[in-house]
Amino acid sequence: MYFPDQYVPSDAERMLLYRELDGLQTDEQVAAYRTRLIDRFGAVPQEGEELMRVVSLRRIGKALGCEKVILKQQRMTLYFVSNTDSPFYQSEVFDRIINYATSNVRRCNLREQNGKRSMVITDVPSVEEAIRVLSVI
Repeated sequence: MYFPDQYVPSDAERMLLYRELDGLQTDEQVAAYRTRLIDRFGAVPQEGEELMRVVSLRRIGKALGCEKVILKQQRMTLYFVSNTDSPFYQSEVFDRIINYATSNVRRCNLREQNGKRSMVITDVPSVEEAIRVLSVI
C-alpha cells in the first residue's frame, strides 16, 4: 500500500501526498484526491488504490469501536476500546462483533492481552476484503 516511485518520482511529493491522504475523512474527499492524482500522474496503480481504501477502513473500524486496525500477513487485528469498563462493551455494536466472531469461529479469535481486547480475523488478503468484512459486522 504505497505510491510506487515510478508513479510519483519525488520522495518529498510522495510524503506530502501521504500526509494529505491521512487527513481525509470521507469517500467524497478520497474521490476528489483520486481525481487530482489521475490529473497529475495518470491512472492510479493497484498499490495506490489499496492505500486510498484505508480511509474507509479506518472510518468503519472507528464506528465499530476500534482504536486501531492492523492488516498484516492476511490477518486483520481489531483493537477495541482500552477502558474495559467502557459502555462500548455493553453496546449493540459490541454484540454484533461477538455475534460475528461466534458465527465465524474458524476465522475469528477474540483475545485479551495486558488488558487490551482484540479480535484477529484471518483470510483478509486486502484492504478491500477488510472493508467487506467490517461492513458485514
